[in-house]
Amino acid sequence: MMVSIMGCLFPTNEWEDLESDYDHVLNVFGLINLDPGYPSYVGLYRTTDLDETVLTLVETDTLYWCDCDDDECWECDEGQDGYWKVDSIYEPAALIKDASVNLIDEQGNNYELSYVDKITFVDTVYFDTTFTFYGTTITWDTTYYDTNDFRINFYVDTTGSFVPQPETNYDLSISAPGFDSVTGSLMTPAIPNIDSLSQRGSSVDTIIVNEPFDIHWSQTMGMGLVTGEVIFGNFWEDTSNGDWCGGYFDDFVIDLEDEGQNPYGITAEYCGEDMDSQEPLDYFIRLTAMEDNYHEYFITGEMGEYSNALLNYPTTKGRSVGIEGGFGFFGSIASDGLLLKISP
Repeated sequence: MMVSIMGCLFPTNEWEDLESDYDHVLNVFGLINLDPGYPSYVGLYRTTDLDETVLTLVETDTLYWCDCDDDECWECDEGQDGYWKVDSIYEPAALIKDASVNLIDEQGNNYELSYVDKITFVDTVYFDTTFTFYGTTITWDTTYYDTNDFRINFYVDTTGSFVPQPETNYDLSISAPGFDSVTGSLMTPAIPNIDSLSQRGSSVDTIIVNEPFDIHWSQTMGMGLVTGEVIFGNFWEDTSNGDWCGGYFDDFVIDLEDEGQNPYGITAEYCGEDMDSQEPLDYFIRLTAMEDNYHEYFITGEMGEYSNALLNYPTTKGRSVGIEGGFGFFGSIASDGLLLKISP
């Protein structure tokens, strides 16, 4: 007995090779988003082996020419004129791209989602290069197209036909070669509505720093996440970014059905600095309603899982919420926001 105890108290400093021996299953991240302009999507992966590579290099993107006369080009070798700056693009090695992913509403309408690896935005930039030559003004406009690719690696509706509705049942169906099928179901939340914010007992459109305020809402079902953000201007032009304080608070969850919580009092971070010289800024308060699956996976369920004694935080490994046949979750959110001012 003593030998066993001493062995636990003074373990050897040797690494143990761990091996995984199981059939891989699909790992799903499915979200139906009711907010206009924000897509619903399904991220699809497979479980991995312990010794497997996490990321795979898929392509390189040539960004610009770096001249060695420029102090910022510090990778130059002696005698080198310059070099091309290249960005390496990676994607998850466990990504599944050839699956059949479908959403089905309660009327039986089927919406097939397509795999999209990236979306491309093209910014049109005009340079006015007008000049004068011997008293004659010559107009010479140059158009420059700046192309930016953003990798998403999601299954999305590319037809525009899927328009999710509140308080509606949806099913998820996924099949991929070599894996068990995955199914899921949920009911989308009701659209939340922030009625107003009040301070000193009155509805306001400007929040005063260092004074508590109340949020009022009208939705009466489900759970909601409240967040707040002070919005600054252009980073290069707005000098208030580093000087501002106040208005910040930790995100919190409220029970929208609990009339005793409505209104809910918010005490933001106290600012002890002199803010008299600061101009009012935009202040955005968001209320995000979530259905049961989303709430369980990200809010309550996480704390119910086992904790890693070495890392000291809960883990969601192997959890399945809203789906059957694989890991991950299938959930839905909808939000409402209120744009105000915040003033010292």
